[in-house]
Amino acid sequence: MSLRRAVLAAAGIAAGVAALIIVIGVMGGLQKGYIDSILEISSFHLRVSSPEPLGQSSLSALRSIQGVRSALRFKETQVLAIGPSGSTMSLSLRAFEPGSEAFDPGLAAALGLTGGEKLPPSMGLNLGKEAAAALGADPGSKIRLFGMRQTEDEGVVPVSLEVGVESLFASGYYEFDSSMAFLSFEEKEAFDQLFGASDWLVGIKLDRRFDVQRMGAAIGAALGPGDWELVSWREYNRSFFGALRTEKTVMMLLISLIFVVVGINIFHAMRRNIAGKMADIAVIKSFGASDADVRSIFVLDGLSVGLSGALVGAASGLLTAYNINPIVEALSKLSKALAALLRWIGLSSPGGDYRLFSPAHYYIDRIPVSISGGELAFIAMLAVASTGIAAFAAARRVSEASPSEVFRNE
Repeated sequence: MSLRRAVLAAAGIAAGVAALIIVIGVMGGLQKGYIDSILEISSFHLRVSSPEPLGQSSLSALRSIQGVRSALRFKETQVLAIGPSGSTMSLSLRAFEPGSEAFDPGLAAALGLTGGEKLPPSMGLNLGKEAAAALGADPGSKIRLFGMRQTEDEGVVPVSLEVGVESLFASGYYEFDSSMAFLSFEEKEAFDQLFGASDWLVGIKLDRRFDVQRMGAAIGAALGPGDWELVSWREYNRSFFGALRTEKTVMMLLISLIFVVVGINIFHAMRRNIAGKMADIAVIKSFGASDADVRSIFVLDGLSVGLSGALVGAASGLLTAYNINPIVEALSKLSKALAALLRWIGLSSPGGDYRLFSPAHYYIDRIPVSISGGELAFIAMLAVASTGIAAFAAARRVSEASPSEVFRNE
């Protein structure tokens, strides 16, 4: 293959590798943020549910297990909320024991409560900031909650009461900020009326979240026989995490098509190269080289193109991915400067938000990036393999170079 064609082919491979690394890195960062928020705030790593609350001795036993980071007792239910503005919305309401921020610092941090706020507040609600905005509520205002309570005499009866908003939280995950609220077990009227006979739950977080099978057995042994059920985060979020995995796989396959295109180009370029070197191949074969020996020359040529492209693409992709936020900020400033220039010459109206990821449209303040070593190795191997396969397929034409026929024609 000529130097020009080799450089172009390597550039195509590098572009594909870099694009795949950037896209998978950003997608992985976003998904990691979602997963971390879900595990820290919603599902925990393991959940124990029981009709009766676990005693303090059982909670202490759980917290003392090697590998358990935290164990938090709570209840949850669904309520309808009406805010001061008259707006209504559904809320996922959770009741925690007082001082939960000390038992589970990760939960408080995930909710953005890093200024010493109590979780839950001693009185009133801790409400998501997006839910508060939708309801027209601020700290100090009151909202009315409607729920259903199970009673032994009357069955299911509706309940309604007013609860004050004590503080707001912002987790950075829109679903939680727009639909969750927390209160304390000590908010007796609200707790007794809204939660009633719902199951008691204990949210358990582990030092290693993938170690659920072994830790589940240890937790079961610590609790002993009883009317309780243990559910892991894999089971609780099976459909959501499965959808994330499918999304990432499909995206990787779609972007990997660039390697197919580059591989086809390498195949045709190498076929033409071999056709033009039939005489040279015949001379080499006349000195005793086998078809496999000659074929290996072209395969190594293709692999070198793939390897060089993969290395350049991996370096540029990682450099771009882990500096994506400064790059986006620079592009935003460039866009703003261009808009100012257009306004100055009278081609644009004043105003507008020229940030590429404005909070008005996206619920993120920065672009997260996360790519594993396994993903990086897979992308590089895919790039090298595509060129190697293309070169091997093209090199099969080497067998057509018969020394006797070539010399007779010459």
